[in-house]
Amino acid sequence: MSETNNQSAAELRGLLRFAQGLGLDEATVREIYEAVGREAMVTGASDDTRMAEVRKRMLAARGA
Repeated sequence: MSETNNQSAAELRGLLRFAQGLGLDEATVREIYEAVGREAMVTGASDDTRMAEVRKRMLAARGA
């Protein structure tokens, strides 16, 4: 497994733990994570910015 895949797997595990507290399902988290990842590649966003955006969208999804 490459370093990028390891990082992605670790990020998703952390996000899924965060999602449990919010009551979000895994499919929603994956959808948000992948969408933000695509956008970050286009804009060149840093990992910190990308993860902050994922968390922000997860919080917004909780209230939807």
